[in-house]
Formats: sequence, C-alpha cells, structure tokens
Amino acid sequence: AVNMDLVEMAVQAVDGTKIRANAAKDRTYDAAGLRRLLGRLEGAIDELEAQNEAGEESAIGHLPERLQDRKALRERVRETVHRLADRDGQKQINLTDQDARMMKTRQGYAVAYNAQAMVSTVAAAEGKAPGMLITAVDVVNDISDRRQLGAMMEKAEETLGQRTEMTLADAGYHSGNNLQECALRGQRVVMPESQDRALQSPYHKDRFTYDEASDSYRCPEGRLLRFTRTKRTRNTAMRLYRASGAVCRACPAFGVCTKDKRHGRALEIGSHDAALRRHRAWMSTEEAKGAYKQRMQLVEPVFGIIKEQQQAHRFLLRGLTNVSAEWSLLATAFNLRTLWRIRRAAATWTKHWVAEGAYSAYRALQTAIVGTLSPLLRLMRLRHQPARPSQLPTSSTTYI
Repeated sequence: AVNMDLVEMAVQAVDGTKIRANAAKDRTYDAAGLRRLLGRLEGAIDELEAQNEAGEESAIGHLPERLQDRKALRERVRETVHRLADRDGQKQINLTDQDARMMKTRQGYAVAYNAQAMVSTVAAAEGKAPGMLITAVDVVNDISDRRQLGAMMEKAEETLGQRTEMTLADAGYHSGNNLQECALRGQRVVMPESQDRALQSPYHKDRFTYDEASDSYRCPEGRLLRFTRTKRTRNTAMRLYRASGAVCRACPAFGVCTKDKRHGRALEIGSHDAALRRHRAWMSTEEAKGAYKQRMQLVEPVFGIIKEQQQAHRFLLRGLTNVSAEWSLLATAFNLRTLWRIRRAAATWTKHWVAEGAYSAYRALQTAIVGTLSPLLRLMRLRHQPARPSQLPTSSTTYI
C-alpha cells in the first residue's frame, strides 16, 4: 500500500482503546489479598494431607490429584507475590494474566490491555474507494495514553518511510514532554488538553507576563511575582514564583485569582512551559480547530470495526507478547479488508499498474497478503476455541 502511494501522508490520527484480557476480574489481587489466598491454600493443603494419611475411603481416589492441584496453585501464588513486590508502583496483579491490568472501560472496570493504533486515510484518487489504513500498532499495560505518543509516531514513520505532516491526538496524550518531543521531530500535533475549562479563567498562568531581565512574572492586575525556589512535583523540577500575601489580600481579584491569605498567588513553571504556551496559541487557530474535527471520524470507526465486525471485544491470548501479536494480526486483517474494498472498486487497477511499470509493487502486495493469510486463519479459528499458548508470530509488524 505504501509502495503504491495508497496512504495519505498529510494527516494521521492516533488513539488507544481498552480491550478486555482473557482473564476474570475476580482473579485480581493486591499484596494483602495474595497473602490471604496463600493462607487459605495452606489450610486446604493441610486438611487434604490429613485426609490422605487417614485413608478415608470416600476420597482416597481423588485426594492425590486434588493435593497436586492445590500445591501447584500455592507455588503459583508464591511466585506472583514475589513478582508483584518486584514491580514498582503496581498494586494489583491478575493470577490468570499477570501482564494485564485493571482498567476503566465503557462497561466499567475490567482486566484489560491498552491497544494503540495510528491511522491514515487512503489517498484520494479517481477510481479508488475511500477508507482507512492502520500504519502502526502497539499494546501496553499502561492505563494512560500519555507515554505512547512518541513511540507511535516513530512506528508510523518506520512503516511509511517518512514523517507525516500532522498528527491528531486526543487530550489523553497531552503533556509538555510530548509537545517538546514533537517540536524536536519537526511534526505538528493537534491535541487539546484536559484543562480547557481552567484555560478560560482570566487569571490562568498563561495570562501572566514574564520578564526575563528580572526573572519575574506580572499578573493581569499588575502585581509582581518573584522567583522564590525550585521544588519537585511528580518527579519534575518546577520553578516557584510568588506574590506576597499582603499584596494579594488587597487586590480586587483576591478570592478568584487565589485564596491563599498567607502566601498569595503562586506560579509553578516547568521546563516545558514555553512549549505548552506555544501549543495553546496554535490550538486557538482555526486551522487547528478544523483539523481536530477529523480525528473522531478517522480513528474511532477503526476501533468500532475491529471490535464489532472482527469480534475483538476480548483478546484470546494471554501475556503482553502474545496479545501484541494478536493485535497486530487484527490490524493486518483490517488493512486487508480496506485493500479488498479498494481492489473491488477499481477492477482495472492491474492494467493501470502494468502500464505504469508498477507490476512489481502489485506482486509485493500479493506476497504480503498470502504471507499473512495463514496466521489470520489460525486467529479466526482461535476465536471459536478456548485460549491456549500462542504459536503466532511475536512481531508487532502491521502489513500495509
């Protein structure tokens, strides 16, 4: 598809969707829950061993097997306790799929994965049907999208062989670090932020004017805020600027701008503050607003088709590596669906390609399709069978 110039290079959209893991929610435990489960297992094993030694006739045929099951589960729980302790910041773990996380979905909380996709439109041309193509995919067990933007842009660039001019993303990806990274990459990003309501305040920190010579800020009412110290907020160094409490209490904006009677108004300025201000100015333009309207109609239908028509409401496989391979195959199936619609809508394509000397590109597409049919058929069969250890390819490549 890339070799045949089917991918629109002007705009791409990224988003993530939560897909349920092949694991029950009630198998998720915190450290205390695992210890309680381990205690219950120890008691059950002691009871079964006592029955086995007593040689109770009613249970003698089943006790050894039941003992082995309990002992195997005990070892598994012990390993899970140690694994949870080794994972910094993680408070819960699922016994069935230890890579999955408890995430909020539209149907409530569930054990799930965060599936990411970068989507571009099919390049508009006479005789070609409109549609979308997935140019990059990834699966993470991070509940937030904020740390995924840079990686997804790099994956899409690797697939396409060049950088797309503009990327559309929702507020879940917004951060100063992402904006700084996009600026360094030379790529424009259209991305709102979650504090839109706060931005409307006449006393938002963007309304304060910075004076580089004195390293100070002046508020909309003309009061001065001087640099006081550097503090750390969420492991990020922030420069703190403050006005005096007496000055703020005498200001007519007191109670709206700040309610701190003792210290007065404070501003916390991070290293990405300049990038945030530039992006807010860009997002206020008609060009950015018009571009952002394309995001939902570009990426949201892709997730709808994959979940509803391809029946991917829940992953069949377990473990991050296997789930990543499954998501890659689902994306490949989506792309093949788009290519088939294009091919069906333009029955004269083969002659057109031969005439232009692009027959080799056509053969390359055929080879890619044939190469993906076998694992795709296996995935379709798996959707009607219980999950089992994956023998699918572990690559996250998306064939387009």
